[in-house]
Amino acid sequence: MKKLVLTMAVLVVAIASGAILMAGCGGDGGASVASEPQATINPITGEEVDSLPARPVQVSIPNDTYGAVPQSNISYADIIYEFPVEGDLTRLQAVFYSQFPDKVGPTRSVRYYFVDLAREYKAFHVGYGWGKHAHSYMSASGLPFINGMQDTDLFYRVEDKDAPNDAYINWDDIAAYGGYDNEQTIKAWKFADDAWMDEAKADKAAAEDTVANLKDSDDPEDQKAVEKAEKYLESLGEANEIKVSSLGCNSTCKYDAESGLYKRFWYGEPYIDKETGEQLTFSNILVQMVHSDLMTDDETGLPDEKGRLEIDMNSHGDAYLFTGGKVIKGTWSKKNPDSRTIFKGVDGKQFRFTPGKTWVYVLDQNKDFSFQQVAAETENSGDEE
Repeated sequence: MKKLVLTMAVLVVAIASGAILMAGCGGDGGASVASEPQATINPITGEEVDSLPARPVQVSIPNDTYGAVPQSNISYADIIYEFPVEGDLTRLQAVFYSQFPDKVGPTRSVRYYFVDLAREYKAFHVGYGWGKHAHSYMSASGLPFINGMQDTDLFYRVEDKDAPNDAYINWDDIAAYGGYDNEQTIKAWKFADDAWMDEAKADKAAAEDTVANLKDSDDPEDQKAVEKAEKYLESLGEANEIKVSSLGCNSTCKYDAESGLYKRFWYGEPYIDKETGEQLTFSNILVQMVHSDLMTDDETGLPDEKGRLEIDMNSHGDAYLFTGGKVIKGTWSKKNPDSRTIFKGVDGKQFRFTPGKTWVYVLDQNKDFSFQQVAAETENSGDEE
């Protein structure tokens, strides 16, 4: 891959500065008035920032039980996706956009379906190694990337982790490698605000009124309206604990009402950032349901002996958004590899995320997923049965 020698420092999206407007056209020439500067909103978090680079950086990070956890500086990521991989394990794709740490790791190999996520975010990708078909797919995508299989000199091995979970990279080396100065546009998801909160309350009240007033009607149109309203109300609920497990993964996210954030646990213990020692927290937990199949051997046509997966990320499926201690059921869809995945409720309206960081579980049929409303006195204990 050709190196694009530009530093991350120069890849900054210009913030609209206050333009000087000449007020009036009288004999005194008018007074100089500075307009309000236009705020820069991070399309991933919905939060205001000083500036943003041209593109995010997406890093492939292991998440297994034999030395990968805890990882370094993943708390800096704006959004983290947890994907299924072979052996019922999971692997993270951490997307950094608004802030960058001094180093990140460990880094591991790329699966081809990670590339579709990078295409969605127009991201610069960092990984160490290639899963089946991943290298050719990444190369064909046109996205710049760093990979330890060809850029070995950019990575280093740490002594407190065992191979293969010991490869790290410094952020300065990522920036110096090449950053592409052509600004990209990332379509933002919808974020909650006061107006939307009022609208959501009104929608719920209207659905409740429809059920109460029309449930005994014999009119077919009234019955359709009641069914629609009931379906909408059933998609809303209270849930402050989300559990995901498989043979190689066991995690829980628990809502803390005081902070308004979800605390992540791993095998019953706080899931921490190795560098900060702090537990990872998120404003939103998003679940994206997918179907996986075993890859087939190109020559024999038999199932892949390593258990590598095929996952179509450019499709559709069920989805759940957990935010503010509540759950909203809906669906996800993606038109093509370069478009944004859109999440909608049963009412056809896009999910509204709470501004802040998001953890995304991409779950296949091999993961056990459940959620519930837990009594306040036990919801933050971190204990698992």
